[in-house]
Amino acid sequence: MTFPLIPHPTWDQRDSTKLTDYKSCARKYFYEYILGWKVDRPAQDLHFGAAWHIAREHQLLHGYGEINTAFNLFLAHYRDEYPEDTDSIYLPKTPPAVLAGLLAYYQQQSHDLLDYQVAEVDGKKMTEISGTVPVDEKRVLHYKIDAVMVNLHDMTLEAWDHKTTTEKWFQDTRWDNEFYLSIQNGTYTHCLYCLFPIAQVKGVKFCKTGFGYLSRGSANRSQGHHVGIRYVEAFKNIEQMNIWLWNTLDIMDDIDRDMDRLHHCKEEDPVMMAFQQNPNSCTSYRGCPYHDFCMTWSNPLQRCHTPEIGFKVEFWDPSAMDTRNKMDLKRII
Repeated sequence: MTFPLIPHPTWDQRDSTKLTDYKSCARKYFYEYILGWKVDRPAQDLHFGAAWHIAREHQLLHGYGEINTAFNLFLAHYRDEYPEDTDSIYLPKTPPAVLAGLLAYYQQQSHDLLDYQVAEVDGKKMTEISGTVPVDEKRVLHYKIDAVMVNLHDMTLEAWDHKTTTEKWFQDTRWDNEFYLSIQNGTYTHCLYCLFPIAQVKGVKFCKTGFGYLSRGSANRSQGHHVGIRYVEAFKNIEQMNIWLWNTLDIMDDIDRDMDRLHHCKEEDPVMMAFQQNPNSCTSYRGCPYHDFCMTWSNPLQRCHTPEIGFKVEFWDPSAMDTRNKMDLKRII
């Protein structure tokens, strides 16, 4: 029998998320990005985060006091998929929490726009930017940067990345530690290197916003929404960026090798000898949605033509990200 899969254009599109997921588990990568199988349930966290980015972009461009307009921009995006009667399901990440969060940025972080301003390139404000950046002579990574900011004191450049979480995980320094060595961090710094003189580049600042809700107040905390703000400066130097580049290219080589091995696999093979399982990642986050498949199927190619119950086909296409600025960068180092 011949190779049973129909190639999809997204197979060759790589970004930080795909590379990170491949390192987590190559077999998970196969299910999610080669077959395109996703759990068929609402992705409220992702939709909430995208709407939050829109609100924070407005504050960065027009001032942190622009609370009402920023909130209305959030609502216009968020309510497309999540009507008001769903808010109680998704506490604490709800529109009232966002209003509290935008107010918190005004009250606690207004000095941001005294110390920084949004960078400009060719007359364009550098917020919500996406495109490709080369990593070697032939290959590129897709990227999306929330904002590029100029430090007005020393004119250095930083990429700011908005992160939302619940209050439970807000202070967890294990998440902070991931930022320093993440593929995303290096990708964004590499993009800055391609846009500006390297000596001007500081790196990536992760802007964490933690949302909480108390149904009953106490002597220490009132009932209602609570918001925490914390910035993590995960800057890299040139030596660390060299490590990032080697790691990134090596991961891309591994994916290419797995793709080549996959094209030599057949349905009748007893085992699919590509995209190896990683049993150490099965319980990460909420647990792997493909765990039962790995337990049951030695060769997924025998069962790959129709997604299982509870799954849908939805390929992640990083080239289709809806952003203000599209920029395919050129390598200058």
